[in-house]
Amino acid sequence: MASNGSRMSLPKYVQETDQGVILAIRVQPRASNNEIIADLADEQLKVRITAPPVDSAANKALTKFIAKSLDVPSRTVSLIRGDKNRSKVLFIANTDVASVLAKIHK
Repeated sequence: MASNGSRMSLPKYVQETDQGVILAIRVQPRASNNEIIADLADEQLKVRITAPPVDSAANKALTKFIAKSLDVPSRTVSLIRGDKNRSKVLFIANTDVASVLAKIHK
């Protein structure tokens, strides 16, 4: 079966799967506040987190903040790549690209 492609042109940092959405994120730890900086032209979604990059604190804060920002349960957000790196890949289960983009680009 041929892929019909997306109805809309998606930013490079978001990818839809049958199980949910994959987000490519560039994290800035120790920021003055938690925020998402979404530029449709960027390769990665920029996210500022107040937590320091120590003992996975920034990773935990990131997944909690993304869950809250997307209005999904924390358990549905998981870090799948980039545990010790500023470039991270998150998986958000049981959601779709349209919902994610609507919440990110308010």
